[in-house]
Amino acid sequence: MILGSVTPKRNLRSLLDFRHRARIERIVGRFAVRFPEIGFDILWTSPTCNAQAFVLDGRKQIRLYGGLARHRRLSVAGIAWVMAHETGHHLGGAPAHPHYFWLSSEERADEWAATSGLRTVFGRSLGRRYATVGRREAMKVAHP
Repeated sequence: MILGSVTPKRNLRSLLDFRHRARIERIVGRFAVRFPEIGFDILWTSPTCNAQAFVLDGRKQIRLYGGLARHRRLSVAGIAWVMAHETGHHLGGAPAHPHYFWLSSEERADEWAATSGLRTVFGRSLGRRYATVGRREAMKVAHP
């Protein structure tokens, strides 16, 4: 599956899975506390398998879509990786994305997520685990 496509219903957790929803909201909330200069939101009902960093009205934003937030193949580690990667687009620095010069490149966002973002939010040990396990999960979802 290419990120941005629609997640098949069979791969989506129910919108009524409140336990899972609370877990994901806690992860996103941890990022919001650590990086208050960025706005975070989750579009639970969207089946789109994506997350994105963007700027709206001069404010840095990160959006997690329901097709990724509710994906059965992503654990908390996978969501943490995705959130760190998207945050890295805003905070990772040079080199810039080739098409969106106000964001860090994909490679730089990955590097920032693994070396800084996850450690800032979860500490050294758990951050390292999420960088390994979470990235692997996210890659499997993006490229099955």
